[in-house]
Amino acid sequence: MRHAAPGQAPIRLPRSSFRGGLCYHPTYRQRLLMDNASLPAPSASVPVKDPFRTGASPAQPLWRAFFFCVLLYAGWILAGAVFQPRLSWFTAPGFDPRPLLLYLCLDAVALSLSAGFLLGLDGGSFSSLGLTFRGGWLAQALAGAAWGAGAMAATAVVLKAEGAAGTLPRGLPGAHDVSLFFFLMLAALFEELAFRGYAFQRASEVLGPTVTAVLSSALFGFAHYGNPRASLLSTLNTVLAGLLLAVARIRSGGLWMPVGLHFCWNLFLGPIFGFPVSGFSFGMARLAGYAAEPVWLTGGAYGPEGGAVLTVVLGAAVVLMTRLPVPQASLRANSGVDYP
Repeated sequence: MRHAAPGQAPIRLPRSSFRGGLCYHPTYRQRLLMDNASLPAPSASVPVKDPFRTGASPAQPLWRAFFFCVLLYAGWILAGAVFQPRLSWFTAPGFDPRPLLLYLCLDAVALSLSAGFLLGLDGGSFSSLGLTFRGGWLAQALAGAAWGAGAMAATAVVLKAEGAAGTLPRGLPGAHDVSLFFFLMLAALFEELAFRGYAFQRASEVLGPTVTAVLSSALFGFAHYGNPRASLLSTLNTVLAGLLLAVARIRSGGLWMPVGLHFCWNLFLGPIFGFPVSGFSFGMARLAGYAAEPVWLTGGAYGPEGGAVLTVVLGAAVVLMTRLPVPQASLRANSGVDYP
């Protein structure tokens, strides 16, 4: 029997298996209690790197951006298989609801994927996308609309001086004009969600906003290279337009300004000033057979987006967008982009 401390019961030791005496064989727990032995803590398990989990890898945001783009492209392919869009939808006169339905579905897919990634993987909120109806969203949308209308007005004035003016609308808008208005709005929303939405945010965390703006703008130009009568100059202008939209996205801290800019760019270029939009006439009879010379300056049948006049206008607009004040989103700090 081993002597215990005062006030404690004596500790009985087990009998040894050796003959002729007692031998103390403490258990693991007894050693901890009696000798205050400090045992090494069990080694922590090494976490498995998962590209979808927070903190798994410095490149994790890029993985999320990549898989978002893959799923969005899959949604585009699926919508195309369901609706089977035709070029005639966008060129034939009259009202055709199929383009509206197609882009309603595409917008629903883009918004659903954005919400799923933000809420399910990022553990954040949908408001961080910068597309909620609060925090000065209307001021941002109107500012973007002013930029888009202003750029197209400047282009139209120069083309008018060169004798390549478009055809202004006459009379009241009809059903086709109303459907075209909503189609251009839905198309602008989808392209901004695709090129300057969730994937743009996540890529900016790793690459920085400047590199991300350049890469997304290059993809934006490449996506329009398959348009009717597209050229290298039209693709370059589309890349510059993507840079203008990306700067608006970065500086405003939300999506409303680029959406407003994109929508009014197309609205004023086509239905209001009477030019083809990225090679499409969108069924406007007054644009039938439109062609302006010289093509390198005016863009010809592709529209001003394929000419050198817009190249100059876009270059000036990008510089001004980086310097002039723009309305800020109230949730800018949570939008996922490191702003300069």
